Amino acid sequence: MLALARYTLKGPYQAAAVVGLLAIIAVFIVPVIGYSAVSIFLAFVTNLLAVVLVGLIILTQGSTAGLKVIAVSALVLSLAAWMGLNSAEPGISMALLQWVPVIILAQVLRSSNSLALTLLAGILIGVVVIAFQYLYWADLESGWVAQLLQNRAGEVQLAEQEAEQLRQFVHLMMVLMASSLYLMYVLVIFIARWMQANLADSRGFGQEFRSLTLGKPAALFALVTVPLAVILQQAWMMSFAFIVVIAFMFQGIAIVHSRLATKKQAYGLLVLFYVLLVFVWQITGILTAITGIVDNWLNFRKKVENRNNVN
Repeated sequence: MLALARYTLKGPYQAAAVVGLLAIIAVFIVPVIGYSAVSIFLAFVTNLLAVVLVGLIILTQGSTAGLKVIAVSALVLSLAAWMGLNSAEPGISMALLQWVPVIILAQVLRSSNSLALTLLAGILIGVVVIAFQYLYWADLESGWVAQLLQNRAGEVQLAEQEAEQLRQFVHLMMVLMASSLYLMYVLVIFIARWMQANLADSRGFGQEFRSLTLGKPAALFALVTVPLAVILQQAWMMSFAFIVVIAFMFQGIAIVHSRLATKKQAYGLLVLFYVLLVFVWQITGILTAITGIVDNWLNFRKKVENRNNVN
Protein backbone atom coordinates (compact mmCIF):
# COMPACT_ATOMS: atom_id res chain seq x y z
CA MET A 1 0.00 0.00 0.00
CA LEU A 2 2.87 2.37 0.80
CA ALA A 3 4.44 1.58 -2.58
CA LEU A 4 1.22 2.66 -4.29
CA ALA A 5 1.19 5.81 -2.15
CA ARG A 6 4.76 6.67 -3.18
CA TYR A 7 3.88 6.25 -6.85
CA THR A 8 0.74 8.39 -6.42
CA LEU A 9 2.78 11.24 -4.94
CA LYS A 10 5.28 11.31 -7.82
CA GLY A 11 3.23 13.84 -9.76
CA PRO A 12 -0.27 15.05 -10.66
CA TYR A 13 -0.62 12.70 -13.63
CA GLN A 14 0.27 9.64 -11.56
CA ALA A 15 -2.06 10.78 -8.79
CA ALA A 16 -5.01 11.36 -11.13
CA ALA A 17 -4.40 8.03 -12.87
CA VAL A 18 -4.26 6.00 -9.64
CA VAL A 19 -7.21 7.69 -7.92
CA GLY A 20 -9.32 7.62 -11.09
CA LEU A 21 -8.53 3.97 -11.82
CA LEU A 22 -9.33 2.86 -8.26
CA ALA A 23 -12.60 4.80 -8.34
CA ILE A 24 -13.58 3.24 -11.68
CA ILE A 25 -12.83 -0.25 -10.33
CA ALA A 26 -14.93 0.48 -7.23
CA VAL A 27 -17.91 1.56 -9.36
CA PHE A 28 -17.74 -1.19 -12.01
CA ILE A 29 -16.55 -4.25 -10.10
CA VAL A 30 -19.98 -5.26 -8.79
CA PRO A 31 -21.84 -4.84 -12.14
CA VAL A 32 -19.06 -6.70 -13.97
CA ILE A 33 -18.33 -9.55 -11.55
CA GLY A 34 -21.83 -9.82 -10.14
CA TYR A 35 -23.43 -9.15 -6.78
CA SER A 36 -21.53 -11.21 -4.20
CA ALA A 37 -19.70 -10.82 -0.91
CA VAL A 38 -16.35 -10.90 -2.72
CA SER A 39 -17.26 -8.21 -5.25
CA ILE A 40 -18.73 -5.96 -2.55
CA PHE A 41 -15.61 -6.36 -0.41
CA LEU A 42 -13.32 -5.58 -3.36
CA ALA A 43 -15.42 -2.53 -4.26
CA PHE A 44 -15.24 -1.33 -0.65
CA VAL A 45 -11.45 -1.80 -0.44
CA THR A 46 -10.70 -0.08 -3.76
CA ASN A 47 -13.06 2.78 -2.95
CA LEU A 48 -11.52 3.20 0.51
CA LEU A 49 -8.01 3.20 -0.94
CA ALA A 50 -8.98 5.84 -3.53
CA VAL A 51 -10.38 8.14 -0.84
CA VAL A 52 -7.35 7.55 1.42
CA LEU A 53 -5.03 8.59 -1.42
CA VAL A 54 -7.12 11.73 -1.91
CA GLY A 55 -6.53 12.58 1.75
CA LEU A 56 -2.83 11.78 1.45
CA ILE A 57 -2.46 14.07 -1.57
CA ILE A 58 -4.00 16.98 0.36
CA LEU A 59 -1.89 16.30 3.47
CA THR A 60 1.37 16.22 1.53
CA GLN A 61 0.79 18.63 -1.37
CA GLY A 62 -1.98 20.97 -0.24
CA SER A 63 -5.50 21.65 -1.43
CA THR A 64 -4.59 23.38 -4.71
CA ALA A 65 -2.66 20.43 -6.11
CA GLY A 66 -5.14 18.02 -4.59
CA LEU A 67 -8.19 19.69 -6.09
CA LYS A 68 -6.68 19.50 -9.58
CA VAL A 69 -6.13 15.76 -9.18
CA ILE A 70 -9.62 15.23 -7.76
CA ALA A 71 -11.24 17.27 -10.56
CA VAL A 72 -9.52 15.19 -13.26
CA SER A 73 -10.30 11.92 -11.47
CA ALA A 74 -13.96 12.87 -10.99
CA LEU A 75 -14.27 13.84 -14.66
CA VAL A 76 -12.73 10.55 -15.82
CA LEU A 77 -14.94 8.56 -13.44
CA SER A 78 -18.09 10.40 -14.55
CA LEU A 79 -17.30 9.82 -18.24
CA ALA A 80 -16.57 6.13 -17.61
CA ALA A 81 -19.80 5.73 -15.64
CA TRP A 82 -21.77 7.55 -18.31
CA MET A 83 -20.40 5.29 -21.06
CA GLY A 84 -20.71 2.07 -19.07
CA LEU A 85 -23.81 2.67 -16.96
CA ASN A 86 -25.53 5.45 -18.95
CA SER A 87 -25.27 7.71 -15.91
CA ALA A 88 -22.61 10.08 -14.58
CA GLU A 89 -24.19 9.96 -11.13
CA PRO A 90 -21.65 7.54 -9.55
CA GLY A 91 -18.78 9.91 -10.30
CA ILE A 92 -20.63 12.97 -9.05
CA SER A 93 -21.86 11.17 -5.92
CA MET A 94 -18.41 9.85 -5.07
CA ALA A 95 -16.88 13.32 -5.47
CA LEU A 96 -19.53 15.10 -3.38
CA LEU A 97 -20.14 12.54 -0.63
CA GLN A 98 -16.62 11.16 -0.22
CA TRP A 99 -13.86 13.21 -1.82
CA VAL A 100 -15.01 16.74 -0.93
CA PRO A 101 -15.44 16.06 2.83
CA VAL A 102 -12.09 14.26 2.94
CA ILE A 103 -10.44 17.20 1.13
CA ILE A 104 -11.85 19.60 3.74
CA LEU A 105 -10.80 17.46 6.71
CA ALA A 106 -7.35 16.77 5.28
CA GLN A 107 -6.81 20.50 4.77
CA VAL A 108 -7.96 21.18 8.35
CA LEU A 109 -5.44 18.63 9.62
CA ARG A 110 -2.69 19.98 7.36
CA SER A 111 -3.30 23.56 8.56
CA SER A 112 -3.90 22.87 12.26
CA ASN A 113 -1.83 19.73 12.89
CA SER A 114 -4.63 18.74 15.29
CA LEU A 115 -6.52 15.45 15.10
CA ALA A 116 -8.99 16.79 17.67
CA LEU A 117 -9.87 19.84 15.58
CA THR A 118 -10.20 17.58 12.53
CA LEU A 119 -12.68 15.31 14.32
CA LEU A 120 -14.70 18.32 15.47
CA ALA A 121 -14.69 19.74 11.93
CA GLY A 122 -15.96 16.36 10.77
CA ILE A 123 -18.93 16.73 13.13
CA LEU A 124 -19.84 19.98 11.35
CA ILE A 125 -19.70 18.16 8.01
CA GLY A 126 -21.96 15.52 9.54
CA VAL A 127 -24.45 18.26 10.43
CA VAL A 128 -24.49 19.36 6.78
CA VAL A 129 -25.08 15.76 5.66
CA ILE A 130 -27.96 15.39 8.14
CA ALA A 131 -29.50 18.68 6.97
CA PHE A 132 -29.42 17.56 3.34
CA GLN A 133 -30.72 14.12 4.28
CA TYR A 134 -33.77 15.32 6.19
CA LEU A 135 -34.52 18.57 4.35
CA TYR A 136 -33.78 17.77 0.72
CA TRP A 137 -33.96 13.95 0.70
CA ALA A 138 -36.96 13.68 3.00
CA ASP A 139 -38.63 11.06 0.81
CA LEU A 140 -35.51 8.87 0.57
CA GLU A 141 -36.57 6.54 3.40
CA SER A 142 -40.10 6.02 2.06
CA GLY A 143 -38.69 5.45 -1.43
CA TRP A 144 -36.30 2.76 -0.18
CA VAL A 145 -39.09 1.07 1.78
CA ALA A 146 -41.42 1.08 -1.23
CA GLN A 147 -38.71 -0.32 -3.50
CA LEU A 148 -37.74 -3.08 -1.07
CA LEU A 149 -41.36 -4.03 -0.42
CA GLN A 150 -41.97 -4.19 -4.16
CA ASN A 151 -38.91 -6.40 -4.69
CA ARG A 152 -39.83 -8.72 -1.84
CA ALA A 153 -43.47 -8.87 -2.90
CA GLY A 154 -42.37 -10.31 -6.22
CA GLU A 155 -40.70 -13.20 -4.39
CA VAL A 156 -43.04 -14.01 -1.51
CA GLN A 157 -46.14 -12.64 0.12
CA LEU A 158 -44.95 -10.50 3.01
CA ALA A 159 -46.77 -10.64 6.32
CA GLU A 160 -47.49 -7.29 7.96
CA GLN A 161 -45.01 -8.08 10.73
CA GLU A 162 -42.23 -8.75 8.20
CA ALA A 163 -43.09 -5.55 6.33
CA GLU A 164 -42.88 -3.59 9.58
CA GLN A 165 -39.49 -5.15 10.38
CA LEU A 166 -38.31 -4.09 6.93
CA ARG A 167 -39.50 -0.52 7.57
CA GLN A 168 -37.68 -0.44 10.91
CA PHE A 169 -34.50 -1.75 9.31
CA VAL A 170 -34.57 0.94 6.61
CA HIS A 171 -35.28 3.60 9.25
CA LEU A 172 -32.24 2.44 11.25
CA MET A 173 -30.06 2.56 8.13
CA MET A 174 -31.24 6.11 7.47
CA VAL A 175 -30.45 7.16 11.04
CA LEU A 176 -26.98 5.62 10.74
CA MET A 177 -26.23 7.07 7.28
CA ALA A 178 -24.54 10.30 8.43
CA SER A 179 -22.62 8.61 11.26
CA SER A 180 -21.42 5.88 8.88
CA LEU A 181 -20.07 8.55 6.53
CA TYR A 182 -18.45 10.35 9.48
CA LEU A 183 -16.81 7.11 10.61
CA MET A 184 -15.47 6.57 7.10
CA TYR A 185 -14.14 10.15 6.87
CA VAL A 186 -12.27 9.83 10.16
CA LEU A 187 -10.81 6.42 9.32
CA VAL A 188 -9.71 7.71 5.91
CA ILE A 189 -7.97 10.72 7.46
CA PHE A 190 -6.27 8.54 10.08
CA ILE A 191 -5.02 6.08 7.47
CA ALA A 192 -3.82 8.94 5.26
CA ARG A 193 -2.02 10.50 8.24
CA TRP A 194 -0.44 7.12 9.07
CA MET A 195 0.74 6.82 5.45
CA GLN A 196 2.17 10.33 5.56
CA ALA A 197 4.13 9.50 8.72
CA ASN A 198 5.43 6.20 7.35
CA LEU A 199 6.50 7.76 4.06
CA ALA A 200 8.53 10.24 6.13
CA ASP A 201 9.96 7.39 8.28
CA SER A 202 8.27 8.88 11.32
CA ARG A 203 6.36 7.34 14.22
CA GLY A 204 4.65 10.62 14.95
CA PHE A 205 1.14 9.43 14.13
CA GLY A 206 1.12 6.95 17.03
CA GLN A 207 2.04 9.65 19.54
CA GLU A 208 -0.39 12.08 17.92
CA PHE A 209 -3.27 9.61 18.12
CA ARG A 210 -2.56 8.45 21.69
CA SER A 211 -2.74 12.07 22.90
CA LEU A 212 -6.11 12.76 21.18
CA THR A 213 -8.39 14.88 23.41
CA LEU A 214 -11.52 16.67 22.19
CA GLY A 215 -11.75 18.97 25.22
CA LYS A 216 -14.23 19.81 27.98
CA PRO A 217 -16.53 22.08 25.91
CA ALA A 218 -17.09 19.31 23.37
CA ALA A 219 -17.57 16.77 26.18
CA LEU A 220 -20.17 19.00 27.89
CA PHE A 221 -21.94 19.39 24.56
CA ALA A 222 -22.01 15.59 24.20
CA LEU A 223 -23.41 15.16 27.72
CA VAL A 224 -26.31 17.44 26.79
CA THR A 225 -27.10 16.45 23.21
CA VAL A 226 -26.79 12.65 23.36
CA PRO A 227 -29.22 12.09 26.30
CA LEU A 228 -31.57 14.69 24.79
CA ALA A 229 -31.60 12.79 21.50
CA VAL A 230 -32.36 9.52 23.31
CA ILE A 231 -35.24 11.14 25.21
CA LEU A 232 -36.82 12.94 22.24
CA GLN A 233 -36.24 10.08 19.76
CA GLN A 234 -36.19 12.40 16.76
CA ALA A 235 -34.48 10.74 13.79
CA TRP A 236 -32.28 13.72 12.91
CA MET A 237 -31.20 14.15 16.53
CA MET A 238 -30.36 10.45 16.82
CA SER A 239 -28.29 10.75 13.63
CA PHE A 240 -26.33 13.61 15.19
CA ALA A 241 -25.97 11.77 18.52
CA PHE A 242 -24.37 8.79 16.78
CA ILE A 243 -21.80 11.12 15.19
CA VAL A 244 -20.92 12.62 18.58
CA VAL A 245 -20.65 9.15 20.14
CA ILE A 246 -18.27 8.04 17.37
CA ALA A 247 -16.10 11.14 17.87
CA PHE A 248 -15.64 10.40 21.57
CA MET A 249 -15.26 6.72 20.85
CA PHE A 250 -12.05 7.63 19.03
CA GLN A 251 -10.84 9.49 22.12
CA GLY A 252 -11.65 6.36 24.13
CA ILE A 253 -9.69 4.23 21.66
CA ALA A 254 -6.76 6.62 22.03
CA ILE A 255 -6.91 6.08 25.80
CA VAL A 256 -6.83 2.29 25.34
CA HIS A 257 -3.79 2.56 23.07
CA SER A 258 -2.06 4.91 25.50
CA ARG A 259 -2.67 2.73 28.56
CA LEU A 260 -1.59 -0.45 26.78
CA ALA A 261 1.44 1.06 25.02
CA THR A 262 3.87 0.08 27.79
CA LYS A 263 2.44 -3.36 28.57
CA LYS A 264 4.15 -6.52 27.34
CA GLN A 265 0.89 -8.15 26.25
CA ALA A 266 -0.30 -4.94 24.51
CA TYR A 267 -0.75 -6.52 21.06
CA GLY A 268 -2.99 -9.33 22.30
CA LEU A 269 -5.06 -6.98 24.45
CA LEU A 270 -5.52 -4.57 21.54
CA VAL A 271 -6.66 -7.41 19.29
CA LEU A 272 -9.18 -8.47 21.96
CA PHE A 273 -10.38 -4.89 22.34
CA TYR A 274 -10.96 -4.44 18.61
CA VAL A 275 -12.72 -7.82 18.35
CA LEU A 276 -15.12 -6.68 21.08
CA LEU A 277 -15.48 -3.27 19.42
CA VAL A 278 -16.47 -4.85 16.10
CA PHE A 279 -18.64 -7.73 17.27
CA VAL A 280 -20.11 -6.26 20.47
CA TRP A 281 -20.11 -2.66 19.28
CA GLN A 282 -23.41 -1.79 20.99
CA ILE A 283 -21.77 -2.23 24.41
CA THR A 284 -18.04 -1.77 23.76
CA GLY A 285 -18.53 1.28 21.53
CA ILE A 286 -20.77 3.06 24.05
CA LEU A 287 -18.44 2.28 26.98
CA THR A 288 -15.45 3.46 24.96
CA ALA A 289 -17.24 6.71 24.07
CA ILE A 290 -18.21 7.29 27.72
CA THR A 291 -14.57 6.73 28.68
CA GLY A 292 -13.57 9.31 26.08
CA ILE A 293 -16.03 11.87 27.45
CA VAL A 294 -15.08 11.37 31.12
CA ASP A 295 -11.36 11.48 30.24
CA ASN A 296 -11.65 15.20 29.63
CA TRP A 297 -11.95 15.65 33.41
CA LEU A 298 -10.24 12.58 34.90
CA ASN A 299 -7.33 12.31 32.42
CA PHE A 300 -6.90 8.54 32.36
CA ARG A 301 -3.57 8.97 30.55
CA LYS A 302 -1.96 11.03 33.31
CA LYS A 303 -0.08 8.08 34.82
CA VAL A 304 1.30 7.11 31.42
CA GLU A 305 2.42 10.70 30.77
CA ASN A 306 4.10 10.92 34.19
CA ARG A 307 5.87 7.61 33.58
CA ASN A 308 7.14 8.85 30.22
CA ASN A 309 8.36 12.10 31.81
CA VAL A 310 10.24 10.16 34.49
CA ASN A 311 11.88 7.96 31.85
